[in-house]
Amino acid sequence: MKTALRAARRTGHRIAAGMLEGAVRAAAALSPALPEPPADPGSIFVLRNNDVGDLLVVTPLFDALRRRFPTARIAAGVGDWNLDVLRGNPHLSEVLPVNAPWFNKYQARTGPLGRLAWVRSSPEVRAVAARRFAVGIDVLGSAWGSLLLLRAGIPWRLGVRGYAGGHSAAQATVAFDPREHVGRAALRFAELLGAAELPPVRPQIFLTPEEREAGERWWAAGGAGRRLVIAPGGGLAGKRWPVASFAAVAAGLSAASLLVLGGPGEGELVAQILAAAPAARAFPEPPGLRQVFALIAAADLVVANSSMPLHVAAAFGKPAVVTLGESFPSARQHQAQWGYTGLSVSLGKEPGERLSVYTPEETLKVIREECS
Repeated sequence: MKTALRAARRTGHRIAAGMLEGAVRAAAALSPALPEPPADPGSIFVLRNNDVGDLLVVTPLFDALRRRFPTARIAAGVGDWNLDVLRGNPHLSEVLPVNAPWFNKYQARTGPLGRLAWVRSSPEVRAVAARRFAVGIDVLGSAWGSLLLLRAGIPWRLGVRGYAGGHSAAQATVAFDPREHVGRAALRFAELLGAAELPPVRPQIFLTPEEREAGERWWAAGGAGRRLVIAPGGGLAGKRWPVASFAAVAAGLSAASLLVLGGPGEGELVAQILAAAPAARAFPEPPGLRQVFALIAAADLVVANSSMPLHVAAAFGKPAVVTLGESFPSARQHQAQWGYTGLSVSLGKEPGERLSVYTPEETLKVIREECS
């Protein structure tokens, strides 16, 4: 019975996706379009209304577009929760709030009718349309993102084929490949527009000297020892390494200067680790994004789930040990898609090689090797 129900749900999802893609195709047929990409577009809009780590990993795209089009007006459309990520980014002309109710954990879930209503009547979409962008890029690639670009009247549109639809409205697409790093895949949009000079596949965060100094001061006040950040939160519970394992790791790092970082709603996770490692420090309330960036920039190593701190560490060239939970089937695939060669190591299950997540003892051994 359960197998039949799952099969019926899959069939229903395919039918719904096909109908939505048909609507996208019909909308594209009635919308402004260019027969070929503009050789020197005066304006480019990049949609990335997803979570913080999702935005961080694709920030090299803005650099690549600026190198290719030094005088263009380049704007990013992101949720309010991500505005601090792009503060001070020299490659962007403008950052527009786009709090779209899909593919993020910050906006309330809505069904198809709610999403269509948002695309049709949101003042944020009207603000995008008013700027008359020549080129639009939906980095995630979805039917909803394509409908947003269409509603904004953008005549040359780029999307993703093989992920969440929307390709019917795009004149050029990047093929989704789960074996390719997400940041490298994003740079393919710039290549489709003629870019040849590409930045490294590493997140870009721009801190002020004052922010960097504040991060250094915080660590210096805690005394000597290697500066380690432990971040036990992020994502769904199945994707997280057990908090008891983080606590055991913290207890085994008594010689280090430890900062336990938690986000909103993660106070219990932080408290469990502090109980196991009384010398560790934490903030009474979750620090803001810019403060988190500055603290990681001044750290020596980050231990985290597959979450935002991984990408922040890479932005500042800091090593990261990424502990994967039960729901990740392959550490090797995670490293290829989300990791950073020479900076991060992904620890978890591997088909045909390892059936269990890493133990605290195994993880401590890796951390000590990284710190040596």
